[in-house]
Amino acid sequence: MTGLIPLGGMKFSEELALAALSADGAPIGAEVDVLQALAGDRVNLFYLAVARSVGRTRVCLCVAADRIKLIERLAVEATGGLWTCRSVNSVGLLTIFPHGSRLDALTRSLRVFAESRLPVFGVASTLSALTFVTAFEELERASERLREVFMLRENHAPFKPEFRVEPVTR
Repeated sequence: MTGLIPLGGMKFSEELALAALSADGAPIGAEVDVLQALAGDRVNLFYLAVARSVGRTRVCLCVAADRIKLIERLAVEATGGLWTCRSVNSVGLLTIFPHGSRLDALTRSLRVFAESRLPVFGVASTLSALTFVTAFEELERASERLREVFMLRENHAPFKPEFRVEPVTR
């Protein structure tokens, strides 16, 4: 293994819940009905992944932990029972900012998660970040293990959210 990969930062989310929705034989775009139902109830999505294969659609999303029962209900109501929903309570997002070397950062991160027996429920990437969905109670341990292969700046920002914005209902 080569040297440490520099990181621009690392962030933890607040405690969330994961909903994994799946539908067999769903028409193309069926996930839009679920997403519109969530928007109608003003549900904030912290993570969203959609996968489609022949005859099967899967949607994984993370929401505030106190909204998971609403998600489970809306997924069934929005499509007349087309979707099944499995949920995982108490997940968190761990986001790192490798600013380059993303493929090397991804492979090393996945190796760390596997060797540490840390669950990975989902992974997302952007131009500047990699986000892992894992067990909320494991965020600290995941961070410690990742810092064995990544180097943070000395003056990095705090890992944990310092405040929470509550949605305004009108």
